[in-house]
Amino acid sequence: MKSNAAFPLILALLAALFGSACTTPVAVDPKSGQEQTARFTAGTFYGPVVEDVGPIFRVAIRELDRMGYFRTGELHRENSITIYARKVGDEKVRVKVVQLAPGEAELQIRVGRFGDLPESQKIYAAIREKL
Repeated sequence: MKSNAAFPLILALLAALFGSACTTPVAVDPKSGQEQTARFTAGTFYGPVVEDVGPIFRVAIRELDRMGYFRTGELHRENSITIYARKVGDEKVRVKVVQLAPGEAELQIRVGRFGDLPESQKIYAAIREKL
């Protein structure tokens, strides 16, 4: 009887833990000197980029190829472009570039089913470095 009562509590705690946001400083913009922050929420990495979608997309596909990912598709929308890829071990990789305002965009990176923060940061750093 007690284990049945504890089950909803455990599920609620896991949902709260999984859904909580973590914001960490990841880069310093060398042009402006401002500290920029990225966040890792529910398995997806969100990082700012000061550029338009087109140039970010071109750099992202080159960097994913250079890093050894196998690109499987793209989805072009009015304000975003999503790149689908696979990595060794057949893990899904999704890189989405979203236009927030002219000259401002956000990279949304998800590696695997539950997310992989270190791998997402490597992809983000590689793309940002080449812009």
